[in-house]
Amino acid sequence: MKIVQYNVLDGCRTDERYAMLFNWLKERDYDIAGFNEMNDWTEAEFQREMEKLGMPYTVLYRMESSRFSIGIASKWPIENIYMTDEAPFHHGLLHVKIQEIHFLVTHLSPFESTIREKEATEIADYIQSIHEPLMLMGDLNTLSPLDQDYYKNSGSKEKMLQRKFSKRQHIIDGEINYQPMQTLLDAGLHDIGKGESLDYSLPTKIKGELQDPIYVRIDYMLANQAMLKLNPSSTVIRDDQGNRISDHYPVQGQFEDE
Repeated sequence: MKIVQYNVLDGCRTDERYAMLFNWLKERDYDIAGFNEMNDWTEAEFQREMEKLGMPYTVLYRMESSRFSIGIASKWPIENIYMTDEAPFHHGLLHVKIQEIHFLVTHLSPFESTIREKEATEIADYIQSIHEPLMLMGDLNTLSPLDQDYYKNSGSKEKMLQRKFSKRQHIIDGEINYQPMQTLLDAGLHDIGKGESLDYSLPTKIKGELQDPIYVRIDYMLANQAMLKLNPSSTVIRDDQGNRISDHYPVQGQFEDE
């Protein structure tokens, strides 16, 4: 089974980016696709475009609290379990079931990490009652303690301290706050994309060549213990098309069908 999770930057609403996204997805023939920032998409449009890609089953969660819709498409029927945009969620949580596997798609707050601490705690509590295979995926906007050696050795913290938004987003008391991700790991989720080097998902080159960028991994696929039996793995896909489609690179995952 091959899946993708993609933050598509404001819904890819230019003709050029829209076409590039469609062609990119078509070339790879995914079985399941999760999306963040499906701004201004309708359920009908999502259904129509995903059906062209061989994924005729779709759920698009258009929240009242946020323009940044989240969605999932599949080659197989989708059982819609739960969706919420109530506090503390900034861009909502979508829970579906496909082929006896639970998929949670979310997009955590891009602002203070203390907000993401609350979102992560809510997710951690929510998944405790789920003992079947489960995957949480999305733009989690948080840094992982599993990557802290890279951030330390690359001077990432020092760069963040000098940049107003990055400082607001990731720094608490002068240090990178890894607690949101740590909460999810402590809840029994496993980071299936951790590699020997930083598999960064941001930034791309959508705004041109990069000037002293801060490379971060903030897009993830996390699996529970039951999901590990299917040997899941994930990697960030960085290519020329990805540099022009969105400000995030997509995460591609695979696992064995039961």
